Amino acid sequence: MAVGHDSAVESHTGTSGNSNSASFGWTHTGRAEGSGGIQGIGVFVINNVDVDDCLGVDIAGVQLMRIAVAINGTGEPGRCWLYYRGVGLAGLGGNQTVTVTRVNNANVMYAVSFSVTAAKETHIHVPGIVLIQSASTTLAEQSVGDGSPGSNSLRYACVNSGLGTPPAQGANSTQLHTIDFTARGCSTCRETTAGQGSRSVGFSSGTADDAAAVHAAVIEIDQLMGGKLL
Repeated sequence: MAVGHDSAVESHTGTSGNSNSASFGWTHTGRAEGSGGIQGIGVFVINNVDVDDCLGVDIAGVQLMRIAVAINGTGEPGRCWLYYRGVGLAGLGGNQTVTVTRVNNANVMYAVSFSVTAAKETHIHVPGIVLIQSASTTLAEQSVGDGSPGSNSLRYACVNSGLGTPPAQGANSTQLHTIDFTARGCSTCRETTAGQGSRSVGFSSGTADDAAAVHAAVIEIDQLMGGKLL
């Protein structure tokens, strides 16, 4: 069974994110845990400054692992983090609270959670992660590898952009959620069709601007001599 997209939920709607609090949360709705149900939960978090304000992410009190962070430190600075957990999700299907613990300051943060289905537990193929960390770049879909694990993987991407409107998804991608802060914005998307190898996911913009973006593939965990091969 391939990795499949289950659902995606944003922390805030409208044009405002979170600030001046020690944490913020929202309800993520996914299928029941197990074979054919949710086998992974990821969270993209963005910060509209180049500061490590994200202290941790959990779902129903179960901590997710910080997998990657993209940093743009000049122009319109910002960060984009990816947190993920693909093991130990028993009982975490259905409606569950996702919480981002943060530094309590005026910096604006926003997040999007996503869940995946699979036959096995899952993880992020770390060697295939692609980061964009630029003070001026024209966005395009990125080729993201999965190590050819033997079953189809699924790619996800998030960008914190200095463009006046949130960047649109590329030709091989499906938009999840966006937020428009007027002078800048955030977009998230997923690969439209799961597959193996190096495949494209991400955004498309005709104008160069500041960006911090993470692109990554979710793959099923292989089994080796009764243990998990990570």
